[in-house]
Amino acid sequence: MMHTFIIHVSKGFEARRQHIDTHLPAMGVRNFEYVLDGDIDFVKSKVSESFFSESLSWAQRSCFYKHYLAMKMVVDRGLPYALVLEDDALLVKDFSEKLQRITEQLTAEKNYFVNIEQASNAVPFSFRKPGKLIYPCKVNKLCGGILYDYTFAKACTEYIESKKVTAPIDGFIGNERCSIGFNLFWAEPSLVKQGSKSGLFDSGISQEKSGVYLSTKSLFKNLYRIYVLSNFKKKQKELFMNVERF
Repeated sequence: MMHTFIIHVSKGFEARRQHIDTHLPAMGVRNFEYVLDGDIDFVKSKVSESFFSESLSWAQRSCFYKHYLAMKMVVDRGLPYALVLEDDALLVKDFSEKLQRITEQLTAEKNYFVNIEQASNAVPFSFRKPGKLIYPCKVNKLCGGILYDYTFAKACTEYIESKKVTAPIDGFIGNERCSIGFNLFWAEPSLVKQGSKSGLFDSGISQEKSGVYLSTKSLFKNLYRIYVLSNFKKKQKELFMNVERF
């Protein structure tokens, strides 16, 4: 199993850490570590003001910086690739098996970023092929579950360090795909859901609260977007057409 980094706020989110400590081993993921640096206080006191645009909230800056630190660790340690999960991740039952199949399909790929999260979106049925688990795409989804290789991590960190960050991590990845020059894929079926989107946890970014209402709202929203918008909206299909490769 590849090395896994967990994006986690070190104080005030103990329930999420307890969730990860029990859920991941049960799903076959045991080689993981938490990214604890990069909390809001850390970003306020130790990160240059020129790093982020003031348009981003402190929660968005903290989340982005933790993802940046995970990429830096991949580069500094020379890891060939890594799995990155946010601390509200809910893995599918056959997660380890599907992740292994995805890595096998990535054998001939380089400079890749694979989004394995559901995020109320899906590859249109018309693009899916039997046995195929990864599909090139022009945009990113949320970053609750991703995997990428050393080449991507190096190129992305260097790009981040050369520019002021003006978008949250999920938007940044999609916005800068061509500027950085990497291959972005969506996994289908997805392997991860975010607990903060399904009502299991409060959201640390949007401030939405956990509970039955959010869970029900999320269920209907997901069903509509996955089975209707993803398959019948022209703009959605265009995201998978003529994708530039790097």
